[in-house]
Amino acid sequence: MKRFFIFLLAVTLISCASYNNAPDNAASEAKSKQASSQRYPTSSQDLTGTYLGEGLYSNRTDGIRRPAMRLYLERAQGESDVYYGVLVEYDRLILMALPFISTDKAPVLNSIFGYLDKIATRVSAYKFIPGQQEGTYTLHNLNVQGGQIVASSEVSMTLTMNLKIQSTNKLAGAVIRGNPDGDIKFPDREEPSEGFRSDLANALRLSEYKLASAIYSLGKLQSTWRGNFGELEGSYLSEYGRMKDGVLELYNKGGQSQAQFIKTNRTKARDFTNPKSAEIVGNYLVTEPLPKMFVLTPGNNQATKSDAEMGGRIGLFLDVFDASAQGNLVTELVFTNPDDPEDFMMYYQHPEHLKNIGVEPPRKKWTLPKLKR
Repeated sequence: MKRFFIFLLAVTLISCASYNNAPDNAASEAKSKQASSQRYPTSSQDLTGTYLGEGLYSNRTDGIRRPAMRLYLERAQGESDVYYGVLVEYDRLILMALPFISTDKAPVLNSIFGYLDKIATRVSAYKFIPGQQEGTYTLHNLNVQGGQIVASSEVSMTLTMNLKIQSTNKLAGAVIRGNPDGDIKFPDREEPSEGFRSDLANALRLSEYKLASAIYSLGKLQSTWRGNFGELEGSYLSEYGRMKDGVLELYNKGGQSQAQFIKTNRTKARDFTNPKSAEIVGNYLVTEPLPKMFVLTPGNNQATKSDAEMGGRIGLFLDVFDASAQGNLVTELVFTNPDDPEDFMMYYQHPEHLKNIGVEPPRKKWTLPKLKR
């Protein structure tokens, strides 16, 4: 049965994306990178991009012991060979199959299978600083202080690159160490698509990493860290596909980016990605202390519970399953808790990019029909 669900998920993702080849400029860029003789990080070796890896969590006692991982890196402005990064741990991909399929293809089945509300289990943000040894970076937790995002002086983990490998994948063979659960490893070779049968065979092996790799390959998907607030304004949902439950509005007023959290009466707390989201209400100013990283500032001086909950979080726009090349742009907005990577909130952009749908529409009163005498 598990293999059947995996097949359904893979086929559905394929149906949401076309099989067009990548643009010529992307192909030429890949050839240019492959021709580069530099494999170690320098100020001219830009690691900006997204990388799929695997957690080898032998010390973990609960949860997924070998989860698929996603690392997004963005070069820091004005700092040589320094990066900001986001690390995402995928939820079990097989659990996403039925809610995703019903939402996308047969919404009437959502009453049976529910809506998709969890695609990750941990989200955390770091500053990557070159280490004392060649090919290493130290990871420092990011925190919100006085409306700014600052890096901790303490080292959280260490990224060690494999300098011997020549590959277009700049993190081929790299390992992140220091996580109490275990290491995070990135593949030591490129794994391009070998055709539908090979990709599907990888999916059926039930490895979370191989399954993720196959899904992205089969569906011609990317995974993107976005940051243009103006392009991402509009309504965000409590769950993917729950169209009438807009619980967050992003908009611009007077040249100021703002966010309004709306109390829902449709979705139960347990059905949010994080149950805490159900209680968040209020208006906030949105600032961008670092590129692609956002902070909320209360729009009033009431010091509410929502203010206390959201004030220390970092906002990130992550298109985890990016099918924008095929015209399907639905981005997830994540608010991380710097002290706990499991305590993140996730909101789902309305697929039609609608605005101002958060207010509950009036319901018609239903009455029994009058019987004729």
